[in-house]
Amino acid sequence: MTSRIPHLRIVVAASALAILGYAGFSLWVVLMSNDTAMIGDVIGTWKSFGVLAFGFWLGSSSGGKAMENNPTGDKP
Repeated sequence: MTSRIPHLRIVVAASALAILGYAGFSLWVVLMSNDTAMIGDVIGTWKSFGVLAFGFWLGSSSGGKAMENNPTGDKP
């Protein structure tokens, strides 16, 4: 199996590292900080991330169905 994304492992590892780093920062802000504005910003960022993940899932699943319905396999 060949990947169409160059350096896929590096991209996935960097993304996971960024998410884990922000998760650690988020825990520190929510548990240790008394700054309510920063806590609100962190929670808002996670809400936006959730909406983005859902949108990506919805779009990629719709794109997959469009490819399945195309008998020639050409991109629509």
